[in-house]
Amino acid sequence: MDESLLLTRAVIEFRNSYPELIAEWERQIGYGNSHPDLHFCMTLLDDYSYLNAYLCSIEYRIGFAINAYIIHSDWQREFIGSGYDHNLALELANRELRLIHKALNDSETITEDPKAKVYHYILANAESNTF
Repeated sequence: MDESLLLTRAVIEFRNSYPELIAEWERQIGYGNSHPDLHFCMTLLDDYSYLNAYLCSIEYRIGFAINAYIIHSDWQREFIGSGYDHNLALELANRELRLIHKALNDSETITEDPKAKVYHYILANAESNTF
């Protein structure tokens, strides 16, 4: 597995078309003042300890969250286009993103990655304040 997690053709095209917007989202995440959906995509990673550790180990957490946000937005738009109201479309997009995070989190590639195992150990112990 490499750093191209969640880099679909649509995500790559979006990132290439709107580099200033991507930079703004990176700043928002860095300052902790992002809007709710982007904040959700960033903080959701905290619920998936192996995936989070893996992303930290390759210094790709913010990039992954932004890619997830682009996909999340696409799903919302698709669900609304299929006739769902905004609130239900949001919940369905949230569910789909959780399913992807869980699948990645549970994959052997991530759970067995040596560097990610070290980060997982550090992050797990940092929460309990013991090393």
